[in-house]
Amino acid sequence: MRFAPSPTGSLHIGNARTALFNWLFARRHDGRFILRIEDTDRERSRPEFEAAILEDLRWLGLRWDEGPDAGGEVGPYRQSERLPDYRAAVDRLLQEDRAYHCFCTPEALEAQRRDRIGRGLPPRYDGRCRPLPVEEVSRRRRAGEAGAVRFVMPPDRIQIHDLVKGDVQFLGSDLDDFVILRADGTPSYNFAAAVDDCRMGVTLVIRGDDHLANTPRQMALARALGWEPPRFAHVPLIHGADGAPLSKRHGVVTIAEHRAAGILPEGLVNYLALLGWSPPPGTDEVMDLEALSRHFDLDRVSRSPAKFDADRLAWFNRQHLRRAPVERLVEELGVRATPLARRAVEVLRRDASGMAAIRESLSALMEEPASSVGGSDRAVLVAARRALAGEPATEAEAGSLLDDLGRQLALPKRAIMHTLRAALTGREHGLPVASILYVLGGEETRRRLERAIGALPVARGAS
Repeated sequence: MRFAPSPTGSLHIGNARTALFNWLFARRHDGRFILRIEDTDRERSRPEFEAAILEDLRWLGLRWDEGPDAGGEVGPYRQSERLPDYRAAVDRLLQEDRAYHCFCTPEALEAQRRDRIGRGLPPRYDGRCRPLPVEEVSRRRRAGEAGAVRFVMPPDRIQIHDLVKGDVQFLGSDLDDFVILRADGTPSYNFAAAVDDCRMGVTLVIRGDDHLANTPRQMALARALGWEPPRFAHVPLIHGADGAPLSKRHGVVTIAEHRAAGILPEGLVNYLALLGWSPPPGTDEVMDLEALSRHFDLDRVSRSPAKFDADRLAWFNRQHLRRAPVERLVEELGVRATPLARRAVEVLRRDASGMAAIRESLSALMEEPASSVGGSDRAVLVAARRALAGEPATEAEAGSLLDDLGRQLALPKRAIMHTLRAALTGREHGLPVASILYVLGGEETRRRLERAIGALPVARGAS
């Protein structure tokens, strides 16, 4: 199995799901997962994009067995480092008359395209350079004329036994002679992918169904070079709520953006796995990578596009937030692992949709509250200070203390809660007051109550 991203931008949700499906299949069947960087687009490929893609994959937990930083038996793992292999394959195809030089300029190709469209024909290359005599080709190349190399597409029927879509057929005669080597000496996507898949021993390619049209070309290339192409499984794309393929206009679509929003890697992986794949009946849909790899099977991949649902992702993230060790979450938040921080995370994660929400709420709890109580609240504050002489071991115990306080003061519970929340957090809304008492603990609660009392005008007879 292989995942072959182009380092021309951030890792997109759709590409991450492709990587995940390949990884899960490899683990389920004791295969190897290869990471290959397709960086032959010289203008758009950037080292920083490659580094970010690798970091996103590591964060998701999708470790590769072979790749640019791990080495392996079938490297190099960057296409820019495999150019001699492509050149040798091109020379072989040229020698066997399965490829030819093409000197058509971009302007000439555009004129051909317009002419064919005007005549009601498919906008494809018309093969005009294929019959050029060898002598003319040699003369033009010696003269330094720029030219690409095109593959002679065989006219035969090409049948694909797709492991998701079933049997799909193409006629080679419906496809044009496509470029395999650009004029600048770099290979085209279809050529490099076909050569690499075969040379690297890839036996199955799982990818988006937007690549289905590339498959007959890649299969024809492999067979022309005497290799057996891998099997293919084309997975329907992920769509937005409007039914269009997921894109930036739908909002957050990259792994980095979800990570910044506080989504846990296991929550995102769990949700991505279920975008187009369904677990066996009776299986809990909340799963980690290990469980997913035990159950993943291409037979249960849908042929229909999956719809990305941010609310559904938030739900999965909440399930994994509740399952994650508190110590790990505290560490990821980057705060000191104090008892207060641990208790806060324990409480806040129950309803938070992500780490960002926990971080914001934790920051609010740890801030020194501004005094926002009035003189009429003194009795509540003083009584609360006395009642909270100990340390509430649970939220339930803190709730019992509040109930006793209400009975003692004979005041409406709402009024007591309002006063205590204001004194302890300086805010009108937030966690239940019992949860605040538990999170802050007895010592910090008493300190904040004393500070609030001290900020009030001194009343005669007050204690």
